[in-house]
Amino acid sequence: MRRLMIVTCIVLGMVGATAASAADRTSFGLGLGALTEGLGGNVALTSSHDMKFLALGCSEYGHSSREGTNLTCGIGIGWLRSDILTRRNDHHGLGLNLALDYDQASSDTEPVLRVPYVYFFNGIDQPGFNLGVAPFIRWQDHSTDVGAMIQIGYQF
Repeated sequence: MRRLMIVTCIVLGMVGATAASAADRTSFGLGLGALTEGLGGNVALTSSHDMKFLALGCSEYGHSSREGTNLTCGIGIGWLRSDILTRRNDHHGLGLNLALDYDQASSDTEPVLRVPYVYFFNGIDQPGFNLGVAPFIRWQDHSTDVGAMIQIGYQF
């Protein structure tokens, strides 16, 4: 399962990189959420109605005197479209995000699938703030974790 997720992430990254057109603009983002793998950043190719991104960040942090520090960081790729909900508006982005998180406590990689909805205040292809939510499924060693991640960020 892990090898399949790694190969899928690599293939999707290569497809996204080669699918860039002359109308695409490179942007960088900082924030907290699915577009930045937790607290982190991204590099993205944006056009008038879509955004392809590669993100790096940390989604979990914990510390206790008994167990020490636990940090979960990861890398992910994603794609958002703003013309799925309505063709007249480029503010509402809906998409997919695949990630591999490394959990320091278990020394294991965990594949994550997110379905982010993001509202871009100035439009998906313009610099500005964004807010959203991303339901997710994370596959761990002996369980499956289901939840939601809030998105708060700025795309430059």
